[in-house]
Amino acid sequence: MGKRPLPPLSVLQTFCAIAETGGFSRAAERIGQTQTAVSHQLAQLEGWIGGRLFDRGRSGARLTPLGARLHPAISGVIAELETALYQARASISVRSVAVSVSPEFSSQWLAARLPDFCQRYPDVEVKLAVGYQRPDFQPGGTDLAIWLGRADAGFTHEELLTDEEFVVSSPELSKRLPPRWAIRAAPLLRYSGMRHTILDWQRWHEQVIGESSGEDGVRFDIARAVEEAPFFDSFAEMLEACRQGRGFALVRSSLVARDLSEKKLVRCFVEMQPAAVSYNLVYPPAALLNPAAALFRNWLLAQSHSSV
Repeated sequence: MGKRPLPPLSVLQTFCAIAETGGFSRAAERIGQTQTAVSHQLAQLEGWIGGRLFDRGRSGARLTPLGARLHPAISGVIAELETALYQARASISVRSVAVSVSPEFSSQWLAARLPDFCQRYPDVEVKLAVGYQRPDFQPGGTDLAIWLGRADAGFTHEELLTDEEFVVSSPELSKRLPPRWAIRAAPLLRYSGMRHTILDWQRWHEQVIGESSGEDGVRFDIARAVEEAPFFDSFAEMLEACRQGRGFALVRSSLVARDLSEKKLVRCFVEMQPAAVSYNLVYPPAALLNPAAALFRNWLLAQSHSSV
């Protein structure tokens, strides 16, 4: 009685995010807030305590001795609180799982397999959030996320698929390609999500093909070709245009496996490279206390292994 109210949980989580990522911008990205909001929340906590918790510098934010003493205690309490909340939710037999997934993975890989999960576990509701936004892993938010790249500190990540990157076209277009400088023979298709998927025509061309000139001695201007490339709102729309013979598409192997097996698309060049990052399943460790999340996680890993 008579003590000042404790700082809000969101303020404590922000403090931990800065400590664990080493910077305000990275912490803001991790928790889905602006850098200004992160700074204000830290100022609120430092004002409540009455001392500085971080030294700011060009290399980021470094814990002061006071902050270093405080961080293990706060992060430990938050972890215990998350576990208790997930256990409470599990105790009333939660029968739903919230999954965050990118549009490409949802339409090209997960959609064809999800009916199998629904048939096996008809009493489990799968709530899909499809988009490129960072998932909200707070209790009551996202349970599991499927994304490209590794997890932030404090989260579990399990690799689902190891991809190759290569170029595809329709079979009809492939048959019409000249034996040399074929990359110049059709438009390079793009879509709005390419910046999120680390699929980039210029990077692929420079790393796999390098400098190239045609028989006329004219160097292929990949930057100009990309700038003039037809642009689509989604990966699915770009792939449909590719099936129709409207150009080349740069793809990940896991997203076109069915099209290749059904001969709707073909690999039109021998050049390929390992994908820079893999699809991973990411979640806070306490998420699997939700039985539905544990079921979905086990099913998803089995599906990914069977598709290798």
